[in-house]
Amino acid sequence: MIKALAFDLDGTLLNSEKKLPVGAKKILRELYQKGMEILIVTGRPYSSTLPTLKDLDLPITAICYNGGKIVDTSIEDNKDKVLVNKILPKDVAKDLIDFVKRKDIEINLFQDDICYVRSLDSYSTKIYVKNSGLIPILVDINKISPDNITKGVIIDNDENFLNDLKGQLKNLMGDRAYITFTQAQYLEVLNKDINKGKALTEVLASKGIKMEECMAFGDSENDLEMIQGVGHGVAMKNAIDDVKKLSKYVTEKTNDEDGIEIFLKKYFEEKLN
Repeated sequence: MIKALAFDLDGTLLNSEKKLPVGAKKILRELYQKGMEILIVTGRPYSSTLPTLKDLDLPITAICYNGGKIVDTSIEDNKDKVLVNKILPKDVAKDLIDFVKRKDIEINLFQDDICYVRSLDSYSTKIYVKNSGLIPILVDINKISPDNITKGVIIDNDENFLNDLKGQLKNLMGDRAYITFTQAQYLEVLNKDINKGKALTEVLASKGIKMEECMAFGDSENDLEMIQGVGHGVAMKNAIDDVKKLSKYVTEKTNDEDGIEIFLKKYFEEKLN
């Protein structure tokens, strides 16, 4: 029996315009009213997850930064409660900052839910602003503190370049960090104890729900642990091959073709009638 539904945002629940489709919103609200637990599990910071949470208007738990920050939005006095906040160890953050300085590459550094960048005019910054809706803060990379950094994101449209950087960062950091792609152009460095699968397991356990009782939807590399861990993994039609291989189901349509709505209507037909 499925008791919970967990959704990645970009490439999954949201369309390419970074909007929540009306049909998906409607069916999630219907399933919630039928007793289904709804969770958001995203690589986004909490600040850029908020618009979707407000659009859904449901008292749900938001797993952000791939599990680096978990927020309970069901508090009655409207003050969201931070349940988990995992940052990069200071030595790892310092190594990451030194690495991008040596390579002279752009990076988005998230500190206290604020995005800091080296240039406001770079491709990296412009893409992030377009996709997240957040306004980054310009910073001198030589002066930023390695304290309280949740993650670093390197954004580029050259897949080979990013894959090469991923290998270099893994060689540099070993098992001291979790390094993953959250989108094709997004290479992220996070706390080593973070991934969506671990975070979802902990949140569901706190609600008395087993992972095998959860259906999770995703499309990218950072969804792999979550998809593999739940009882009912669902890959989007537009998902990478590795996600599809680990999933029990694949949607018939993409995130731009109402893939979530169509899948849920078909799967939960009896529950919704």
